[in-house]
Amino acid sequence: MTVWIYLASAATSMLGNAVATIVWPWLVLERTGNPAAAGVVAAAIALPSLAVAFLGGYLIDTVGRKRMSIISDVISGLSVVGVILVDQAVGLTLASFIILGIIGAVGDIPGMAARSALVGDVARTSGRTVDFIAGLNQSIGGMAWLIGPALAGFLMAALPIELVLWVTAGCSLLAAGLTALLRLRPSMEEIPVDVPDLGALRSWAEVVRPAPIRLLAAISFVSAALVSPYLAILMPAHFQRIDAPVQLGLAMSAYAVGMMASGFLIAAAGTTRRRTIWVASMTFFTIGFAGMAALHYSWLVIAGMVIAGLGGGLLGPLQMVLVTEIIPERLRGRAFSVFMAIGQFSAPIGLIAATGLLTQVSIYVTAAVLAVAWALISVWAIWRGVAVLRPADGGAAGGMRVSGEL
Repeated sequence: MTVWIYLASAATSMLGNAVATIVWPWLVLERTGNPAAAGVVAAAIALPSLAVAFLGGYLIDTVGRKRMSIISDVISGLSVVGVILVDQAVGLTLASFIILGIIGAVGDIPGMAARSALVGDVARTSGRTVDFIAGLNQSIGGMAWLIGPALAGFLMAALPIELVLWVTAGCSLLAAGLTALLRLRPSMEEIPVDVPDLGALRSWAEVVRPAPIRLLAAISFVSAALVSPYLAILMPAHFQRIDAPVQLGLAMSAYAVGMMASGFLIAAAGTTRRRTIWVASMTFFTIGFAGMAALHYSWLVIAGMVIAGLGGGLLGPLQMVLVTEIIPERLRGRAFSVFMAIGQFSAPIGLIAATGLLTQVSIYVTAAVLAVAWALISVWAIWRGVAVLRPADGGAAGGMRVSGEL
């Protein structure tokens, strides 16, 4: 029962976030009347979000994983309630969007890291493997991002946007309630963790010391930086140019389909063959980038997104398993927060670089350049992955022996 409560909490939280990705920019545009306002709000939230990721990692390891997951979801839900109340009381402005967005990030980012850090406790309490939980969690994430945007569009067409905001707030608060229902074994119950005073820099350095973690961090950074221009600029620009919004929607949904399929595969088969999973993930990403770069051929773009989703669906659970196995429990919150911070930091860098490139060349050349860049990086990634990853030893969490240096 523990596993299903945990997964239900993750599902409601991710569904709320998926709905919010559609509702939030729509609300900003509706209230400000400025098409650039959503971008201004996102940029203004980015830097504080990076700080929140690091602070959240420390708090997860000191306050406790379960407690921080509950607190974060409550903050996230109340931040949406704050949006509703401010809108009704005085009206939303650009400044209020930024302030409330930062408060929401205080909940969302540590909450995602805390929930990921809990997977080891849930696995040991329930007797299920981390592989199984991580795979299903990945599939649920894909399902949320497949259903969420469509659900948001339907709700906004049928209801006032204020009521849709209550739905997103309710998802976060429900996720907090479900996490509170988790009953972990006494030895793993969420209590403040006694973290030795390693010093701020030493504790974070210990997190990224293992070679597999550094490899995962590097690939997470590069993949987020390279894929964000496709999703935010290149594909929308192309499909708008050919007046094909349905095909854009299909392309965006296709990634979630691939991610769901790979997640179910990991849940069923496990991650014992680490090198094979790594090579397959990098290969899928490379083929997917090539398809996404073929913007002139819409069916190739959609196929590329499915294949890239297969790669992401393999990489996500593998990352969760490796961090859970390699990083000591006293630092696990910091470890998952590192990956949250990478996502916050790398995507804007990719967007800035792509925007600069677009001042010189077309969207089609830019797409090809990004695909070639990934292909070159993937060769190095496959080589390093084969060198540092070792097969699991068959333990409860799918234990693994790894080499020490990258």
